[in-house]
Amino acid sequence: MFRRGILAILAACALLSIAACTDKSVTAAADAGDGGPRVRDSGADAASADGGIDDLALPPPVNEELLARMRHLLEAVAQNNPDLAGDVVFPRDGYIASRDTVDPQKAWERRVSGLFKRHVERTHKRTKGIETAKFSAFELGRSIQQLPPKKHDFKRPLWRVKHSKLSFTIDGKLHHVDIAEMTAWRGAWYITRLR
Repeated sequence: MFRRGILAILAACALLSIAACTDKSVTAAADAGDGGPRVRDSGADAASADGGIDDLALPPPVNEELLARMRHLLEAVAQNNPDLAGDVVFPRDGYIASRDTVDPQKAWERRVSGLFKRHVERTHKRTKGIETAKFSAFELGRSIQQLPPKKHDFKRPLWRVKHSKLSFTIDGKLHHVDIAEMTAWRGAWYITRLR
């Protein structure tokens, strides 16, 4: 299982390296037949409409920035304070900009933020000794998929991965939390569903 995770990460890195060497960027393709990543020319069209990072670009599998935010998640669970991990939750602005619903802000508060807070509290209560937990590792899920635009869902193609794993130790014993769903936004992974 660990070897498959490493192989998936290596494959993703190889894809990103190939894309970088050919001055291309890996982006989502709404019309791709297999739903997988497609390479397109980088340039003016690779930037988002507001001049920032391309919303559709596949973010790196795991980097130091993501690891730091996962440490915040563990701290939030250990202290039973969801506010400590606000930087790991899918951003409200991104959700509002990309969600096809009548009131995306209300949907974010209920489906993303509200559920995240409840799941942090539930995980804290269910994990004996979590107050002394020490971060061990974070592993991004193996099957990264592109979500096609869909009515009453995301109105633009975004990347999603399920079953990522946050590992930590309590008194030298290894534990983990399975993160149900993460979605990419502006070159970074965020939690859209913790449990």
